[in-house]
Amino acid sequence: MNIPTLAENHRLVILDLDGTLYDKKGLSRRMVLHAPWDMLKMLAERKTRAEMKGIWQGEGFAESYYQRMAQRMHCSEKKAQAWYEKRYMPLMVRMIGKYQRVNDWVIPFVEECRNRGVKIVVLSDYTHAKEKLEALGIDAQVFDWVGSASELGGLKPAAELMQTLTERMGVAAASCLVIGDREDTDGEMARKAGADFCLVFSERAQSATV
Repeated sequence: MNIPTLAENHRLVILDLDGTLYDKKGLSRRMVLHAPWDMLKMLAERKTRAEMKGIWQGEGFAESYYQRMAQRMHCSEKKAQAWYEKRYMPLMVRMIGKYQRVNDWVIPFVEECRNRGVKIVVLSDYTHAKEKLEALGIDAQVFDWVGSASELGGLKPAAELMQTLTERMGVAAASCLVIGDREDTDGEMARKAGADFCLVFSERAQSATV
């Protein structure tokens, strides 16, 4: 596993959550085992997420997301949203809290950012980011912002996500370090903005500065 390091020019760190702050290996399987009756709904959610990868719609994104997911589930948008928010994500949070553990580098790295005055945010692909951090034993209040890509109005690697975050934090994209476990989402988002990127799992690829 690659250990992220700060450069002198870094003023903002954007952390992915799932697969980055913890190893998500086995998570999907455990979720299916704990709720096999929801397996087809989980598949519908994954297909919808893949279909909308990189899309930016601003305030209308969540509505479009649930509409597409509802079509795959053959149910109403209201029911699809209720399943996602009240069953699917709470189950994911429970499984993370029960089986997953925060990676060793995370806490020391966050403390280094705080000590050096570097702003640090968590940009998750999914909702319930604060709940996941709590399940991992991480205090969400140590970050300058915690939220989801969909909450901002799109999915990675939409360029508007970086633009929104950097404007909110008052930091130029060239002074940002993005840390994630996927080249095609976290890495591509960083590249579009001209930010540095660190891929944390060396067995899948090597870390890169863009």
